[in-house]
Amino acid sequence: MPEPTTPRGRPQNNELTRLILTTTLKALATDGYHGTSTQQIAQTAGTSKQALYRRWPNKAGLALEALRYGFRQVPPIYPGMSSFHNDLQDATSGILNALYDTPLGTAWLALLSEPSLAEELSLIEGEQRTHFRQVFVYWNTTATMETSIDQLLGFVFFTSLVRRRKPVLREITELIQSITSRS
Repeated sequence: MPEPTTPRGRPQNNELTRLILTTTLKALATDGYHGTSTQQIAQTAGTSKQALYRRWPNKAGLALEALRYGFRQVPPIYPGMSSFHNDLQDATSGILNALYDTPLGTAWLALLSEPSLAEELSLIEGEQRTHFRQVFVYWNTTATMETSIDQLLGFVFFTSLVRRRKPVLREITELIQSITSRS
């Protein structure tokens, strides 16, 4: 029977990792992808560049993980706790708040301008679509699911990131009512 092995080196400090990721989101939102440096992130987080490179292979990996971290802060949706309409509203509001009220939205825009990250950004967007798909599947309303998700996410991203305004609840409610009426 093989002996259990212990991981080599020091264990990672989860609090430091969270600090690095939030610092990275803020830096990307403020300075853009090319204006953000790993040295700047390390200094602001109170650590070393080596600590960054022990966790991520390069700046692109760090930036993408920071985006994923930002989206993971969106409260999860558990379909079926209320109604189809309310589940969609909760999912839409969660992403909207994260994009508009935190550095996540501006960081997302900063990374969109980097063509080498397009494939990974597409995967991250797909992860967000999955939360909406779960709602549609739970409520057995999949006939127009992808088009409806396009409408919801398109509205949220365009309004909050391009127009730089937070939609009012009435706008979200009207869009969801038009989606639920044809589902």
